[in-house]
Amino acid sequence: MNDLMRKYLQGQATEQERMTLLAHLRADEQIGNWLRAEMEFSDSKMPQPVQERILRNIMGSRRPSAGRNARSYFLMAACISLLAVLCGLLGMLLWQNNARNNMLCADVVVSTQLGEHSRIVLPDGTLVTLNASTTVRYATAMPDGKRRVQVDGEAFFDVAKDAEHPFVVSAGDVDITCLGTSFDVRNYADETTTAVVLAEGKVRVSTAAADLTMEPDSRAVYNRASHTLSKHSVPSNDYTCWLNGEIRYNNQTLEQIAAELARNYNIELVITDDELKQERFTGYLGRSSLRNILDVLCLASNLSYHVDGDTKVYVYPHK
Repeated sequence: MNDLMRKYLQGQATEQERMTLLAHLRADEQIGNWLRAEMEFSDSKMPQPVQERILRNIMGSRRPSAGRNARSYFLMAACISLLAVLCGLLGMLLWQNNARNNMLCADVVVSTQLGEHSRIVLPDGTLVTLNASTTVRYATAMPDGKRRVQVDGEAFFDVAKDAEHPFVVSAGDVDITCLGTSFDVRNYADETTTAVVLAEGKVRVSTAAADLTMEPDSRAVYNRASHTLSKHSVPSNDYTCWLNGEIRYNNQTLEQIAAELARNYNIELVITDDELKQERFTGYLGRSSLRNILDVLCLASNLSYHVDGDTKVYVYPHK
C-alpha cells in the first residue's frame, strides 16, 4: 500500500495500480468506521434512500448501523480521510496572469480562456479576479458618475471605496451596486442562473422586477427562466474558494460539475447515462487534479470513467 500510494503521489502509477489502490480505500474496515463516524455529525437534506445508497457506494457491501446516515459532506469525508495528501500534491489549477486586453471604442475588454485565471486592476484601484472562460468589460471614463463593469462568466471584485461614485456590475439582467466591498458574480451563459455572493460590506442587487440588499455571507440568485430573485445565508468561502485554486461542490449535479470541469481543465466530459447527470454532490476537494476529482466522485457514487486522449473523459455507471 505504501508503494502504491507513493507511486500515485508521484504520478507514476499504472491504471491497474490506481484501480487497486482505490479498491483498497473502498474496502478498508478502519477507514469505513471512521467515515461513518464523521458522516454522523454532518447535516443533510437528502432523502434517506439516497443517503443509504451513497454510503453503500463508498463502503461497498458494508451498511451503516441503525440510526446512522450518509450525510451531505460525504465527499469531504472521503477526500480528507483518503485523498487529502493526493489532492494537495497532485496539482492545482494554474493561475495564468496573461489575460488579453483590447481597447475597443474607449472600453477595455479582458478575457480568460478555458483553464485560465487572471487578476486585473481597474483604473479606480478595484481588484478583479477572473475565473476560467470569463470576459470583463469596463469603460475608461465615467460619463454618468458611475464606475461600470460588465461580466460574462465569473469574477470576484474587491471594490475600491469611493463614496461619490457608485460601482455597478452588470451581469445579464442583474445589476449589482455598491460603494466599496467584496463580492463574487457568477454569470455563465450555459447556466440557468446568475448568482452573487457577498464576502464583505453591503450591495444592492437589482433586476427589472425586483430589488434586494445583501449582507455578508449571503447569496442572491436570479433565475433567468422564471425571472425570480431570491436570497439566503451561506458561508461565502464555499463559493469563493476557487480564488485559492480550491474546489467545493454545493449540492451540484454531475452535469453541472462536468461543465465546470470542462471550463477549468479544458476537457470534454461526456456523461453516457442521462440518470447520472442528476446525481448530486456536496463536499470539499481542496486543490485537486482532474484525476483526483474523478476518483473521488467514483468513490462517492456508482461511477466509473475512461480517459480518451488528453481532451475527452467518458463517465458511465460502475459495473
